[in-house]
Amino acid sequence: MWDSVHDDDDPVWGPLPVRPAALRWLLLLPLTLVFLPLWWVVWVFLAVCVYCVAPVAELIVYMVPRAENGAIRLLDATLGRVPFVPLWCVTPVALVREGDTAYYQARVDRRIEKQTRRVETSQHRREYHRDLELGAHFFRGAGAGFVLRVASERGWSLHPMLRSHPRRRLRLRHNGRPRPDSRN
Repeated sequence: MWDSVHDDDDPVWGPLPVRPAALRWLLLLPLTLVFLPLWWVVWVFLAVCVYCVAPVAELIVYMVPRAENGAIRLLDATLGRVPFVPLWCVTPVALVREGDTAYYQARVDRRIEKQTRRVETSQHRREYHRDLELGAHFFRGAGAGFVLRVASERGWSLHPMLRSHPRRRLRLRHNGRPRPDSRN
């Protein structure tokens, strides 16, 4: 299923290159400590603005048929371009685990398994449980191809409406059906 999306030999779908230790400790860590709080203040400001505009947008969606898909695409084209954790940000995990493929693969496995259990055990089949967004900082050492391979085995595929970029973020959607029980 995921083979039709990308080519295994394409380096874009592989792990991101390991950043040099000097770059991480001397440049990216100070940038993170100084600018990340400012970045989050901008996010809060944008959230308040969207919250203020949301009632008007909701009214338009109710009045105009099929406007919901356009509203989702509009939000994705504006707010979706501003990541909550930017690529230049170095989290404490990234400082210590840079280049540790096994750690990132286990991290992706746990996250996808946890979200799959939420989808399959949800009694009301809520739509928001079916969506999963992973930023590049989450799968940096494993690669987007690994994420898609693991996710497709558990019923996930790329989101049909929202764009994914293997170097920035992956947006996945679960098909909503429980996996067949392999313990029989």
